[in-house]
Amino acid sequence: MKTRIAMMTAIAMMVIQCINAAEPAKKFDTEEKKIAYATKNLLSSMHSTNPGVVESAMRVTAQMKMRYPAADVSEMVNVMNTLWQKHPSGTMRYKAYIAMSICGNPEWYSNENTLATATDESFFKLASLRMRDQLLSENTN
Repeated sequence: MKTRIAMMTAIAMMVIQCINAAEPAKKFDTEEKKIAYATKNLLSSMHSTNPGVVESAMRVTAQMKMRYPAADVSEMVNVMNTLWQKHPSGTMRYKAYIAMSICGNPEWYSNENTLATATDESFFKLASLRMRDQLLSENTN
């Protein structure tokens, strides 16, 4: 009898977990709500003590600004500005500068599909090369 009850309980718990796992991901009815939700999470991630999380948040912020130029990313840019000026790692300062530059001039990168979908490993390298090319071509006249 106890075995049956234990088995029924285990089966019931598995069914409940399967039902919960099958529910669709959180849906947003507008792009603005999706951007606001992402902005909140990115801002939180930029305050992390894990450098990888911070770098990813900067990358996603820059990519979001490229995709949605009207998005307000000013709070994240303020955090990136602080990182750029005060972070002890030169690499992190440089990456913050690149991400801030993209957020300040997303139109420079509007046609960069490879940059918009780049991962952490290649994003900052591609962005710095694109920024170098853009700045040099702008200043040659």
